[in-house]
Amino acid sequence: MSSPEPLTRSDWERLVKESRRVFAVNEVDEGEVYYHMPSRHHYPSLFAWDSGFHAAAMSHLDPGKAARELETLFHQVKTDGHLPHEVLLPHRASHPWLRRLQTWLVRWEFDRSGASYMVDPPSYHFAAEIVYRRTGDRDWLRRLWPQMCRSLDYLLEVRDVRDDGLVTIFHPWESGTDMSPQFFSALGLDKTRWHNLLRSDIYPTFLFAFNRLKGWNAEKLAAADRFVCAELTMNCLTIRACRSMAYLAGESGDTAGEERYARRASSLMQALDELCWDEKAGCYFPLFGSRRPRLARRRTADSLMPLFGGVCSRERARRLIEEHLLNPEEFWTRYLVPFNPRDELEGSDEWVDRRLWAGHCIWTNFCWMLAIGLDEYGYRDEAREITRRVVCMILREGFFEYYDSRSGEGCRIRDFCWPALALDMISRFWPEVVEDKR
Repeated sequence: MSSPEPLTRSDWERLVKESRRVFAVNEVDEGEVYYHMPSRHHYPSLFAWDSGFHAAAMSHLDPGKAARELETLFHQVKTDGHLPHEVLLPHRASHPWLRRLQTWLVRWEFDRSGASYMVDPPSYHFAAEIVYRRTGDRDWLRRLWPQMCRSLDYLLEVRDVRDDGLVTIFHPWESGTDMSPQFFSALGLDKTRWHNLLRSDIYPTFLFAFNRLKGWNAEKLAAADRFVCAELTMNCLTIRACRSMAYLAGESGDTAGEERYARRASSLMQALDELCWDEKAGCYFPLFGSRRPRLARRRTADSLMPLFGGVCSRERARRLIEEHLLNPEEFWTRYLVPFNPRDELEGSDEWVDRRLWAGHCIWTNFCWMLAIGLDEYGYRDEAREITRRVVCMILREGFFEYYDSRSGEGCRIRDFCWPALALDMISRFWPEVVEDKR
């Protein structure tokens, strides 16, 4: 069997060209407000974790614009420290009627200023580290530092509602993975019953209304125990955020901050080890409930996210990688990396695929994070292979919201920004094609 074709300089140039085009389509530049919509046709707003991904990718095209996007984002931090999942900033949307309709449907999510009460997994602190490493701009870092600290401390303190060290979410969308199968049991969903099919579509809206009645107060929501989850993507990106903040504090000469955030990263991982690790399964699961916490034992790529946190023990990382990520019956399939493992989707039907994140899907952001985790645990060849397959898929299909894990086909929304993360993947794992030696 012939060896797979390596990535080339031409692949890099094609990806750069298409990334520039898609970012230009979704760019908002209104004076001091600068960011990229994930999709101007479907998501015409500022989204927090999206902007983190955008900045990480944009740092390879225009570090100055990447820095501006993060500055716009961190300016949205509220007085209580929470950085909203979404902010309805004024701009010229491609479909104003769509914006109004979407806002009306989830109106209980927003305050009077158009800022979501929800939070996002903090991709943006790691993105700030990436941008700073490329620019070395200490003045920029100094301007953002107070908001960066407040937003991360909000997650570490206010959202630690069980006092067990874990960050809690109160709505599935706060995970970034919307209707992931890991939430099915917690939401009481059973696809065999018609009323539960409807419930899966209307539950998020009703949960917005319930949380609004509680004032989105963390203590009240924890006591109500309607939806209380220590979810892995949120917690592992928070671990990564702590590591980034420790590095950036060191760059600023803040020894106390460096030690504090490094310590918080370790304590968060310790809590995941104690509360979310399943020794028999060899992976981590999200912890649901406030009164009687329980694990939702459904494997997804979320179960592998301690690899991206980067402070998981070597032995547990080895099990995550060798028993699951590199297992062809689970995640190491022809098209990489599926969010839901192959064996979990056996016998699934169209109902599953119609739920975002629930079916046969590949999301570029998870490919990026898992490739970084693989490399940091010594599996560089595998990180390179994920990158190669992801880049080939994107160049063949174009920029889409996600891709079908069976065929690699682009799905749902065109001109979506996340596939530009492949720029960072190539730069990390195929640096030889980025350097023009002609």
